[in-house]
Parts: sequence; structure tokens; C-alpha cells
Amino acid sequence: MKGQIKVGMVVGTGAALNVKLGWIPDFVEVFNVTDGDLVTSAFLGWVVPFSSGGTTEIRAGDVIVGATSGATATVTEVLLSSGTWAGGDAAGFFSVRSLTGTFGSENVKVGAGTNDATVTANVVHNVAFAVAAASATGNAALSRFEGVEATDARGFTIGSTVSESAKLLRYVAYRADQ
Repeated sequence: MKGQIKVGMVVGTGAALNVKLGWIPDFVEVFNVTDGDLVTSAFLGWVVPFSSGGTTEIRAGDVIVGATSGATATVTEVLLSSGTWAGGDAAGFFSVRSLTGTFGSENVKVGAGTNDATVTANVVHNVAFAVAAASATGNAALSRFEGVEATDARGFTIGSTVSESAKLLRYVAYRADQ
């Protein structure tokens, strides 16, 4: 599938607001055009930090499974920050899609493997710009909206703090090639 860009507007409600696109964006930016006081940006793809990589190299396309949580995800990219797979001390980040469940601090395996890497929690990166950049979480953040698959109601959610009542919010949502 080719990448997609969707530009639109919504009116804030003071409550969390789901924006239905029919797909989950990789990156969203929301700008309060009424006040011009808040820009909220979010990378909505998941990143799973890992340490203590086993000697089985995990690659893009592999499905990882949490040994404790049973969470599963398809790896789209592996970014090493230190160590090597051959040395059994690889550490870095997995970019993943198709996440089912939530990884905790646990071992993951690929296929019939065991303890192929040790991961921490899955992470989504949000940031809010008011005066200075800061990490945004909870109601002050943007998040994935998965909805009900049968209705194709996928998109993103604007947190209630960002969704100021009766304010016009413009957004740009991006999706990379799949």
C-alpha cells in the first residue's frame, strides 16, 4: 500500500475525540487554530526497547512473542544501539506493527526460539509544544484509535486536554508505505 496523508479539521469537545481515517497513522500533528497556543505531535507506531539479545538475530518480518504476556508483534525494523547478536549482548529498539497485547519487561522469542531478547514495555512517542517541547502522555497526548475492525474505524484519538471545547483543531495524519 502506498503512503497516505490526510488533512482535516475537527471541533474540540473537551473530551477525548476519535478521528476515523480507516487506517492507523504513523505520525499525527494537531494544531489549535482558534488560540494558536498548542501543537501536539505524535509518532503512533510502537517501539519496543530490548536488551540482552540472544544469539538468534531478530530481523524485520519476524514475529516476536512475549514469554510472559503472550503479546505478539511483527518487527518492521531493528535498530541496534550496542552489542552484537553473535555476542549475545545486542541492545536497541524494535519498531513493530500488528501489536496484540502489551509487552512487559520480559523475554521474547521468535518462532520456536527461547529468550531471543529481553524487552521492556512498548512505547509510543508523543510531544506537545506550548512554549517548550516536552513529552506528552495521557489526556495531553494523541494515541492510536483501533475501533472495531469490522467497521474500519481506525485512526487516532485526540486527548481531552488537547480537545479544548469549541476550539477548531486542524490535523495532518501521515502513513508510510506498508
